[in-house]
Amino acid sequence: MRFAFLTAALLSLGGCALVSPTPPLSGELDGYPAAYRAALIDFPGGQDVAPETLARFEAFLRNIGSEDTHLRAAELYAEQLHFSDALLLATRRAQVVKHFKSIAEGGAEVDVDMLETLKKGADVYLIWHMRATFTPLRKTVESRTLGITHLRFNDAGEVVIHQDFWDSGRGFYAHVPLLGAGVRAIGRRFTPDSP
Repeated sequence: MRFAFLTAALLSLGGCALVSPTPPLSGELDGYPAAYRAALIDFPGGQDVAPETLARFEAFLRNIGSEDTHLRAAELYAEQLHFSDALLLATRRAQVVKHFKSIAEGGAEVDVDMLETLKKGADVYLIWHMRATFTPLRKTVESRTLGITHLRFNDAGEVVIHQDFWDSGRGFYAHVPLLGAGVRAIGRRFTPDSP
C-alpha cells in the first residue's frame, strides 16, 4: 500500500515530468552511465560550435519553465540524441520536448545562472547554479543546487548529447513528501560529524 501511494505521488508530481526511462543497454544494470558511454561513441559531435549556437542554448537553459520552453527545445535538440537530466533518460527529441512541456505546465519556476563555460573540441561543459521552485504535491518548495551539463552539437548546431551531472537527491527528491525524509536520512549518514 505504501509503495503504491509513493509511486502515485511520484507520477503526479506537479513540477517535473517522470517519463519512462530508456532501458539499460546490452543488459547492463547501470542505466544512464551505460547510455552515456554509448552516446559518447555514437555522437562524436561537430568540432566547431558557433558562439551563437552556444548562446542560444545558454539562453534556453536560463529560461527553463517558461511557456515556450518546449517549442525552443524542439528547435535546439536533434531528432536522435542522448538526453539525461537525472529525471529523464531519452533518445528522441519528442521525449525531450514532452519533458520540458510538462515542467512548464507543472508550474515549475527554474532560474539557472551560468557560472562558467568550458569547451574542448566537440565537448562543451556548462557549470551552473539552479534555483527551482516547484510543487511536488501540495506545498511549494524551493531548492538550490549546482550542476554541470555536458553538451555535444551536430554540424547543424543541434544538441546530440545533453548529460547533466547534479545532485538530484538534494535538488529534487529530498523535497518530495515521504520520499524526501528517506533521502535526507540517507544523506545524514554520509555527513561528517561537526567538530
